[in-house]
Amino acid sequence: MTDIYIRNGKGGPWRWLLPAMAMIAVIAVWRWPRGKEEEPESEPSLPVESPRATPLPPTPTPSEEISAELDSIRAQIDSGAFKAARKEGLALLAALPEDRPNLELERLIGDLHIRMIQSKTPMEEKVFHVVRSGDTLGKLAQTHGTTIDSIAARNGIETHVIRLGERLQILTGSFEAEVSKSRNDLVVMLNGRFFKRYRVGTGSDSSTPEGEYVITLRIKHPVWYRGDGRQIPYGDPENLLGTHYLKLNIPGIGLHGTWEPESVGSQSSAGCVRLVNDDILELFHLLPEGTPVRITE
Repeated sequence: MTDIYIRNGKGGPWRWLLPAMAMIAVIAVWRWPRGKEEEPESEPSLPVESPRATPLPPTPTPSEEISAELDSIRAQIDSGAFKAARKEGLALLAALPEDRPNLELERLIGDLHIRMIQSKTPMEEKVFHVVRSGDTLGKLAQTHGTTIDSIAARNGIETHVIRLGERLQILTGSFEAEVSKSRNDLVVMLNGRFFKRYRVGTGSDSSTPEGEYVITLRIKHPVWYRGDGRQIPYGDPENLLGTHYLKLNIPGIGLHGTWEPESVGSQSSAGCVRLVNDDILELFHLLPEGTPVRITE
């Protein structure tokens, strides 16, 4: 038998055999297939929607909030049921927040009031008077707290002459007015209830004086006295007072008309409160001397 000798030291390929076999054994063990560990089943996930902001409904305007009631009032006015329309309108207005005036409702009520006053339509503030000996329009106006112009216009009197036994319809009640400089409007109240709102012009740079005043003089076709003392007659293009003037108990201040309607609604006057001529004519008929006028910021 032939002996096999392995020599130590250098030389011969066998010196790499044992290390190589050891490496092969390690690799074989590492790569041997092993059972796969089962992962726990997870619940199926549902698709997640990204959050969306729910759109808020548009904020209704004051008129939209009471549109059905406004339609009811308009229908009654159109049918001639003025008293019912007025009653419903005033009740609705009283129920609304004071800091959110409904201008559409106020316009309906204001126009209705003027329509009722200028006609023979019955109102709780109207009375009938049969002319007796010694009666004059001036005495009747003073007795009932109204104006001569109001009685004359309502009863078709053109010459201010009244006849014995004539039956007159007369508006009674207590008027008051409040001017707001910040809003540039004037609100008239009758017996403590809303009557009508008017747009006005007030003094530039808030020059209209605030305070409690009364009407002391009523002038048709007023003369304007300029600051230099010159008198500008009614009808002169330089006359700034329009068709009528209601003087207050403060020098140089009153309510008057204007030939410049575009200036109404802003602070544009020299200090007075100006209205378009049609509106000052209404107030001239309504407000007698002694009517309180409050001017506020």
